[in-house]
Amino acid sequence: MKRRVGRKIAFFLFFASLFFTQLCLQAHAAKDDWPTKQVELINPFGAGGAADIQARKLAEIISRDLGQPMVVRNVTGAGGAIAYNEVRRAKPDGYTLIWYSGAINTLSARKQITFDYTAFDHIAGIGYETIAIAVNKTAPWKDFKEFVAYIKQNPGKVTIGNSGMGSVTHMVPVAMAAKIKAQVTHVPFGTGLAVASLMGGKIDASSQHPAEILSQVKAGEVRVLAVSSAKRISIWPNVPTMKESGVDLVFDQWRGFAAPKGTPKNVIDKLSSIVKKAVESKEWIDFTSSVGTTAEYMDPSSFLKFVAEQDKLTKEIMTEAGLLK
Repeated sequence: MKRRVGRKIAFFLFFASLFFTQLCLQAHAAKDDWPTKQVELINPFGAGGAADIQARKLAEIISRDLGQPMVVRNVTGAGGAIAYNEVRRAKPDGYTLIWYSGAINTLSARKQITFDYTAFDHIAGIGYETIAIAVNKTAPWKDFKEFVAYIKQNPGKVTIGNSGMGSVTHMVPVAMAAKIKAQVTHVPFGTGLAVASLMGGKIDASSQHPAEILSQVKAGEVRVLAVSSAKRISIWPNVPTMKESGVDLVFDQWRGFAAPKGTPKNVIDKLSSIVKKAVESKEWIDFTSSVGTTAEYMDPSSFLKFVAEQDKLTKEIMTEAGLLK
């Protein structure tokens, strides 16, 4: 009797082992076959803005080698916090990604989210984008030096619009004001609204991504006084950097891809390789140059290190400006 019971248990364990082995093999095969359906790229910013234009173009290029479409979905609100929360809670299977940027640093620093960059697996950095300080065509300042001198002489009087509190377009004039030890008045807007207010004469200047003011600059409606990057950008070769103009500041918007923590390594590696090919393609380089962005691929480990450094820098700037809660 005991022998029969023992045999039954042995048979049960044997078949159970086969069953679970098969499940593991299927799961492993599913990971190796990734992607078998569309991949969703969550963009924390609104349609039509600089982030959205770039996300959709890069997703289009990536989709050709991915084998499945990469689809951009805009999840706006709370300065990007809603999007980051959604992706952090998503299943780590490679099918939900975040269009990653400096927003992760400012959101965590200001306690708008309960986590930081370490809550994500870093896939690839794709480049950086300068921030332009623009004024209305009728503004009295002929260059950035005159603008800075006026701010110093009139503390708190100059109004500078940005895309929203805590955004990189907000951080740049905050850092600028700290560097020149003078006060400006920050006016937060939604995407595109700051430019409209600048053209309408409601604010003195606007801190914007180049892509968002290209048409206005071309039409002669606004003038760009300086950019926040280390070097001048190709679309505006005559516009100096802030550093050239006497303000020791270099602060760019960076962008890339990240996934929920725990995403399989083979998925990260495969996607990173595809992103590298896309970012280094002539199509992407030509596109980014036309909108004032610099294409530069970073692998997962380099990207993680870079984001950690940017997180530290952002906290330093925000602490100096008294913006940390």
